[in-house]
Amino acid sequence: MFTRMSPAQGHITAAPRLTSHLRALSLIAPIQKLEDTKGLLHTQGQSAEHVDLRYLALAAIELLIERMGAGGTASRADLLDYLASLATIQWDSISPDDAATLAEHVFDGLTNARDRRARFKVRLFDPERPGGAPLEFGLLRAEALPDGKVGYRLTQEAIEVHLSLLDHDPLTATQVSEIIVEEFLRRGLYDHAVNAAERTRTNSVRLAEALRLLMAEARRAILKVMWQHELGPKMQEARDLLDVSIAREGVMLSHLNDTAADVTDDTDRRHLARVRTLLLDVNDRHRNLMVIVQTTADDYLLLQADALKLRPPTRLPDLEHEILNPLLKAPVSFLSRSASGIFCALSGALTPLVFDFAAALNAFEPDLADYSEGELVLEAGAPLTPVPLPFDAATIARAETFARATILAAGSIKLGDILARAAEEDADDMSFQRCLFLILEQAIDPRTADIAAEASILEARFDAGFVEGTDVRFTGKPIRRSHAS
Repeated sequence: MFTRMSPAQGHITAAPRLTSHLRALSLIAPIQKLEDTKGLLHTQGQSAEHVDLRYLALAAIELLIERMGAGGTASRADLLDYLASLATIQWDSISPDDAATLAEHVFDGLTNARDRRARFKVRLFDPERPGGAPLEFGLLRAEALPDGKVGYRLTQEAIEVHLSLLDHDPLTATQVSEIIVEEFLRRGLYDHAVNAAERTRTNSVRLAEALRLLMAEARRAILKVMWQHELGPKMQEARDLLDVSIAREGVMLSHLNDTAADVTDDTDRRHLARVRTLLLDVNDRHRNLMVIVQTTADDYLLLQADALKLRPPTRLPDLEHEILNPLLKAPVSFLSRSASGIFCALSGALTPLVFDFAAALNAFEPDLADYSEGELVLEAGAPLTPVPLPFDAATIARAETFARATILAAGSIKLGDILARAAEEDADDMSFQRCLFLILEQAIDPRTADIAAEASILEARFDAGFVEGTDVRFTGKPIRRSHAS
């Protein structure tokens, strides 16, 4: 016989008990409220918008932890001065009055000044309690000191806020939460063990997701990530910790089986059943992760080897039917914009043209190996007709006279200076300047007899001395006839 359950009853039966999660949010709510209400403060130039009051509140908790670690407290003035200095660091343009206003706002929010420094009071939803679960907590606690002053300490709830906000990697968090569950079970605190077991399950899900993302990132860069240096050490660490976790979970499950028969209280039995269900879920997940971690190395190396294989060539498209015919049907506007790119894609990259002078000469020279000795006949051709000079005799004589006079007058002068003087003397007569340059170039080599068949060299010999750069220095010597007229 079955009893029909109303939707409301079914919802309540299946509702998760998240009271501890709501409690954690409630402890953080006063800190977030400081940030949400800072716009109501009277500050100049919107100073509050440039300062994060959540940071100031957490900094105050951090300061009190340091003071309490040394066995001391912090006065209200110490806290206000410290928070004002941090506000100045966040925004250097803030005025001292505005920094003090923000510091007082943070201090009042942490001490619940709005309700006359009383403890914070909230009501949390609990599916097992019709009226919900009331929660009272404080963050700062005032304490009278022997010298008559008042010092402030953190409450247990404030320390919990600090611990809950610390960042732990999934492997470490899973180990810590399991150790907490084990300790609660040993001490018989079964209700606390349930909360710790729920955190353990959450950390196991987080660990599985972290390993999945790690391997997914590696597969996306399969050719760049080296297993031995990057993934291998992380997987080995996960494997070692999973071994420890699986063994610890097995011990706790055996302890639960032995303890269940001795527990008579219904609430405790319900808690033990919940802890056992959570630990079985965590144990199954960790065993599945162990299999994945153990086989990841082989799978990864196979994927990497497969990625390094040469791919088979793909089919080339039919230029006429698959490319040219569709292009003929395309609109003219599209072809006018894309003609250059289409041509480059079809023709491919062209090899840059390089003139090989040696190969060109070899193409015109006969290959002697193809001929016998009797076939080789070497004949000297008739001498070529000398190239006629582009200058008349008067220009040549004028250039020789100018060059000789300039060099002898200077004693030692460079080619560029001689040409510069010729340009100054007659800048319009380019024929004279070119003739002078040709005569000076021929005079560099003492073995040169003449410019051409009919032109004589300068009557004086010149030393061919090369200096820095590409210029030439001419030095005159006593005149000596060396060539016949």
